Amino acid sequence: MPTLDFETDAHVDEYVVDAENTTVFAASDGELTYMRAGETAAVSVPVGDVNGVEFDRNDGLRRHTFLGLFFLVLSLVLTVGTVLLVYQGRVESPREIGLAAFLSVFVLGGWNTAYDLLSRSDRDVIDVYVTAEADTHVLCGEVDDDEFVDACQQLVDSRVPTTNRHPALEAELD
Repeated sequence: MPTLDFETDAHVDEYVVDAENTTVFAASDGELTYMRAGETAAVSVPVGDVNGVEFDRNDGLRRHTFLGLFFLVLSLVLTVGTVLLVYQGRVESPREIGLAAFLSVFVLGGWNTAYDLLSRSDRDVIDVYVTAEADTHVLCGEVDDDEFVDACQQLVDSRVPTTNRHPALEAELD
């Protein structure tokens, strides 16, 4: 059975896009170690105290193309409808002008949401839950980060009991 020996960058507790507060997640000499932000002492978990390691895939940061296209079409319909009504002269009373202004706020929000959903990068994140006797430690990293995936593979191949919560991760971790 191979020994754990790795060092990789990871996010502690949750994945934060473009965060500079990553930590070094390492394993050597029978211990898993990482640093929490703002603390001077490293958190050290002896491998013998680890009850299990669970892997999960975080889909929350993936690009949502279908939802982005929905908001794109909705915004287009609201924009065209509002502009047509205004240019045809059907918006005359103060109440209708207020309604057109109110719809324009939804139009701006719709365009902003569509842009946000369609332009974001596609982040595929692995969440690692290390359960020890006293605490559960959460470390996160991207599937595209080869060092982090290699660290996860070493944890799977070690004598520590592991559980995969997401079936699509099996191909990445084998």
